[in-house]
Amino acid sequence: MALDFTPSMVNRNDNTIIIIGTSGELLKMNSDYEQINQCSRPFPTSIMSGIIFDDMWIGIWIDRELQDARMAGIPLDIDWEDGIGRDILRTSSSIKNLDVMPKKSTWQKILNAEPMGLAKVGENIVFATNNKGIYMINQEGEEIWREHYPVWRDLEISPEMNPIVSIIEVDSRIVIWSAAGGVAELAEDRVIKRSRIFRLKDKISSVKFSEKGGWFIMMHGKSVAILSDIDSEPVLIETPGPVLDAYFESEKGAWKWTGWRHDGEILMKNNIFSFKQRENIGIHISNSKILTNDGLWEDYSSS
Repeated sequence: MALDFTPSMVNRNDNTIIIIGTSGELLKMNSDYEQINQCSRPFPTSIMSGIIFDDMWIGIWIDRELQDARMAGIPLDIDWEDGIGRDILRTSSSIKNLDVMPKKSTWQKILNAEPMGLAKVGENIVFATNNKGIYMINQEGEEIWREHYPVWRDLEISPEMNPIVSIIEVDSRIVIWSAAGGVAELAEDRVIKRSRIFRLKDKISSVKFSEKGGWFIMMHGKSVAILSDIDSEPVLIETPGPVLDAYFESEKGAWKWTGWRHDGEILMKNNIFSFKQRENIGIHISNSKILTNDGLWEDYSSS
């Protein structure tokens, strides 16, 4: 059965799947793709990103017209419900009413800049704000540390035009990727141990990592890049359309992906890749299951 809203992204762990809609809808499912409770809209704005812990989902709500940006945490073990309407948000924004929160949330942080690269690092959260800094907070929204925003001086682009697109924990390090191909690696003492620039065909939209599969770089155009490690040179693959999500299938030793009108995969042992056409757009892939923009779960390359 199709969803009754248009999905934009998916957060998941081993036990829970959170489907996020284009208008701020949220739907919880279990690992068998069974719906746990009814679709809800806890806050009347779009959701830019989210991450999931064992017992908490944390999201970022953005309304650019009202200049409203906030982060909040909602427990997973309760029924989620619809929250206030946008008319109430508009009024509360004009009078700076801090009591307005996403429904059922246990905490929120009002943000003065749009966060980027929201990531789970250990049991904490790391994110960036454009040209301001890198921050770590705990699951209750309390700040642990902040660091300077990384700068790649050899990139001929202003920091405002080079947002952070992905932050990924690798071993005890935090690897930060920017849209223009800058990579910075923070050690445990939060000192940048390595910095590099990848000159790619298009701007980066998102990056995935697997211990066995290395790095999978998605771009805004019709291409992806594969890296075995940060020091290697990228293998560039031209694709039929933009790629929107990917995961590494360990048993097969292959990256699988989905996106605009196609699915694809690359075998890491020989870099042989293949595509299969689909009639719709895949927005999420995991365990060879794809969620499409039509709100349907399909098997990999089922179209």
